[in-house]
Amino acid sequence: MNVYKVYSGKRGCMCGCKGKYSYTAKGAVDNSPGYDVTNSINERSVKIISTKVFNHADKIVEGDMAYVEQNGRILVAFYTE
Repeated sequence: MNVYKVYSGKRGCMCGCKGKYSYTAKGAVDNSPGYDVTNSINERSVKIISTKVFNHADKIVEGDMAYVEQNGRILVAFYTE
């Protein structure tokens, strides 16, 4: 499994208005949303958030993402196999 971006924010819209996306350097190139995300490259944040998500007992896995919702917040890890 190869996590290329994560999201941390309030529940609801995930466009980035209620939280923050962080990318790996490779993810910013290979899985870009169509605009420059080089300012959002943060390997450390990707590692911390993805570890929290995948180690959480109540994580939900859907397609190419896994997430945890708690206390009005959501943590999401996007990955490729």
